[in-house]
Amino acid sequence: MDIEQRKQAGTAPLVQYALRSIRLIVAGEQAEMSELDDSDGNDKESFELLVIMSGTGQGKCYLQRSGRSLCVDQEVMSGSYYRVRFVASGYDAVSSLLPDKQELTCVPFAKTMELLDELYGLREASGELELFQRFVRFQELLLFLFRQNAPAAEDKGTDIEREGVELSIRHIHQYYRELLTLEELASLAGIDRWKYTRLFKEATGQVPLQYLNEVRINQAKKWLASADDKLLDIALNAGFNNEYYFNRRFKQTVGISPGQYRRSRKGQLRVVAPYLEDFIVALDMQPIVQYWHAKWGKQDYLGLNHIPTFDENGGNFDALSGYKPDLILLADRYEQQQYSQCRRISNTCILREQTHNWRTLLRTVADYFGRTELADEAIAKYAFKARSASHKLSRAMKGETVAFLRISADHIIQYTEEGQGFVSAVLYDDVGLRSHPAIGVASKANRPGMFNLSVEDLRALTADHLFITFDKWHSQAEGKERELLEQPEWRDLPAVRNNRVYEVDFLTWMNNGVISNGKKIDDILRLLA
Repeated sequence: MDIEQRKQAGTAPLVQYALRSIRLIVAGEQAEMSELDDSDGNDKESFELLVIMSGTGQGKCYLQRSGRSLCVDQEVMSGSYYRVRFVASGYDAVSSLLPDKQELTCVPFAKTMELLDELYGLREASGELELFQRFVRFQELLLFLFRQNAPAAEDKGTDIEREGVELSIRHIHQYYRELLTLEELASLAGIDRWKYTRLFKEATGQVPLQYLNEVRINQAKKWLASADDKLLDIALNAGFNNEYYFNRRFKQTVGISPGQYRRSRKGQLRVVAPYLEDFIVALDMQPIVQYWHAKWGKQDYLGLNHIPTFDENGGNFDALSGYKPDLILLADRYEQQQYSQCRRISNTCILREQTHNWRTLLRTVADYFGRTELADEAIAKYAFKARSASHKLSRAMKGETVAFLRISADHIIQYTEEGQGFVSAVLYDDVGLRSHPAIGVASKANRPGMFNLSVEDLRALTADHLFITFDKWHSQAEGKERELLEQPEWRDLPAVRNNRVYEVDFLTWMNNGVISNGKKIDDILRLLA
């Protein structure tokens, strides 16, 4: 069946895209630019994607084809970036999807980074399920790029119409200070208004006035961070006709007011972020009060010993008013009553992102405070640390298995490689240790990679190395959670007999921030390398 027949039959073209490698190049690391070879055979074509994470080129994406050199400014390549190599078979299908240009659109960039971060975490995948997950995510990344960059079909506008939209986008970036209307932009593009809005959104992911406001807000961010001009002057220079509207739009978009944004850049913003302090400290800030739990204590690994504590487990957030916060930052896990309490006290932002993806969450928090470069730097440093640790451990462990147990007075929970956050992402994805198979019953809360074990189940726990942490949540008496260590089933474990059991700090390992994950790697290297 040829391509035309397949189109008529409604089936996909016979083209395959296969990921060959993904590398994270940290700012300052030397990586030579070279031409791609058709090393996979004449029936395949090689490609490389370069996605710039930080520096002057942040947000840019470049595509290199085999046999062609890629010309990118060295200043752009001075930041951190992902290098993704892949091959494709079926030249006709390839050319119809991938555009014949070097710089690609990848909007929104946060979505691009989310997909790349997950792919990078799966770079050493070996299990069948993980390999399939990596394959699906890579196809999702390509589809994300194809939709924005492949030659548009007839119903997405002619070449003239696309050029008109691009002209209007350039006009927005050049004249954002002026009063721009939808009618004016559509007229400039030479497209009917109703069609112009649709084509503009297909090109940018936003309708024209949303895009215009985002350009204005981004310009205002730069002035707020670098100058002490009055807010009214900044509002007018950014294209807003009054300070009130500027404040409202800025807060809707960024999450905090322009004045708070400016103070946050100077380290003067008074922030409360219960259990999110890891992200705040990673961005070179300090909270005015820190999380504390009657059973779990506080996050000692952050070294915030001089910061007062707040017992969020009590359920009453009114006590925060005494600290006079400028901003309260909360994860999406509280009762509506608690959110209402916080809103009465100060500006309150709720992070609704999935918390297992700490990279996305860190970038989101960083955007609130104008510290995206610090977030990218922290992520790049962590990636370098994880890569170095993985290399050391691959030589030291020689295929030995590892298990992780969270032990309380009432429960034993095993974390396996299927998990996405806390422990599993670091142990089994980032540093590439080999997980011992699950031996218990899958979590009733439907949490991937978490299994409930009975004492009898321990007989099947033959892991070479065992990491454990103690959860005091169910302990009615001091030390109740440690009684398991006296059971014969525990004493008979191979890891116990061989003195390969390692106790680690509970809140360090039961957290999912860049600092806690770095501490986990330190623990792993200290104990295993």
